[in-house]
Amino acid sequence: MRSHRGPAARLAVLAGLWGAAAPLAAQSDTRPSTSRRPATLVGQVVNATTGRPVGGAVVTLVGSGYGAITDSLGNFRVPQTWAGIDTLEVRFIGYEPSRTEVELAPDETSRITLLLSQTVVRVADLVVEVRQTRKARKLQGFLERMQKGFGTFFTPSEIRTRNPHLPSDLLRGIPGVQVGRIEHGRAPVSFGRGARLGCTPAIYLDGLHQSGLEIDDIPPEDLGAVEVYKGVTDTPMEFMRTNDCGAIVIWTPDGPDFMDWAYDLPRDPFEH
Repeated sequence: MRSHRGPAARLAVLAGLWGAAAPLAAQSDTRPSTSRRPATLVGQVVNATTGRPVGGAVVTLVGSGYGAITDSLGNFRVPQTWAGIDTLEVRFIGYEPSRTEVELAPDETSRITLLLSQTVVRVADLVVEVRQTRKARKLQGFLERMQKGFGTFFTPSEIRTRNPHLPSDLLRGIPGVQVGRIEHGRAPVSFGRGARLGCTPAIYLDGLHQSGLEIDDIPPEDLGAVEVYKGVTDTPMEFMRTNDCGAIVIWTPDGPDFMDWAYDLPRDPFEH
């Protein structure tokens, strides 16, 4: 049976419904939204075994993208991010990457201590890798690879001349190498063209493969010499991984025999 209420009755009903819903809407609007309110995060990264601080570790909030680098005492500070639940990722050479869920209080400073465990390497594997590293660091191995002409090489004198602000700056301008925009102190590096664009190269540090490491995680002062191989056909067997994206090989100047062979490299004709 249909109702035949007039316009005045219908308006009264609507007004009553609106009056009942208004307080709920007002309550919903005034409720604080922690997802878009600012928060601050400070903390320290330490060795899980020794308790000693880990300096130079990269700390990143995965959700917001904000991050920081620990100082010599392992301390870090993210001055502004978003409140709520986020995932905190920590990476440093020689340590297992760590991920921890954190809840950041709005308009407050949250504090956290993060433990990093060093990478465990079996003794048998360590002996093989050390022998390979010592052999690869010799002048003859570097010169042989450079003379084959399959990669792009940066000698110590060339790196000093270019004086890159970030290690990735050294790769800008190389055909087939894409260096993205700098965000949070790092620029993504990929190889390839066309359909293969976006292929991520393997990173080697002093002959050892570094899983999960990006080239800008390495301080610029640690660039002693660099080799760049853009594809599987160019990459030497000692730097070949399961993927076919090529490799970036970085040699640091900290080894005892590095400067011996670095000084013996052929003189750069443009160097005075």
